[in-house]
Amino acid sequence: MEVLGKKSVIILTFIFIAFSLYSQSDNAIRDALKKSYDSEYQLKYQKSMEDLMGVYEPTSYELNLRLGWLAYKAGKYTESISYYKKSIAKMPLSIEAKLGVVYPLGALEKWDQVVDNYLAIVKIDTYNATANYRLALIYYNRGDYGNSWKYIQKYINLYPFDYDGNSLAGWIKYNVGKKEEAYVFFKKAIMVNPYDTSFNKVLGVK
Repeated sequence: MEVLGKKSVIILTFIFIAFSLYSQSDNAIRDALKKSYDSEYQLKYQKSMEDLMGVYEPTSYELNLRLGWLAYKAGKYTESISYYKKSIAKMPLSIEAKLGVVYPLGALEKWDQVVDNYLAIVKIDTYNATANYRLALIYYNRGDYGNSWKYIQKYINLYPFDYDGNSLAGWIKYNVGKKEEAYVFFKKAIMVNPYDTSFNKVLGVK
């Protein structure tokens, strides 16, 4: 019984030490994040990144996600992508990390990788509004109206009275020669924004 008592004391001591170290680490991360948010609020993005370096762990999903955003805001696009990819590697199903990495990828005009990330999102979340709309827009700008329509359909089913969705749907239909269908979407878009005149010419409005 005495031996078991000593083992129990040793185990409890290790648990206490581990808990104390975790609490200290947790407090350090929280304090670093506070400083980082304060620096970001002042638009000091580099300083905001530096505030986190003392507690940075390469395997931390949260810190890599935060640094990915800050590096993007600081104009360090390649560095931003690296941080975001670490977050994605840590949490492969993360939608927020995949949405985040498209900003630096877009800034570097790596559009194929942007598309790949949006496709990865809709594979996880079929009706993700942001990914579906942006895929539709990218394919539209590439002149790929078939794929553009495929993704804008999902978007307008989610947001039937959305200006951007109806406008893009209208232009897709217009460009494939389905003008009557295009007019339906254009007219709905005008209902959302009666001051818009961008459809006047195709609608024959003077």
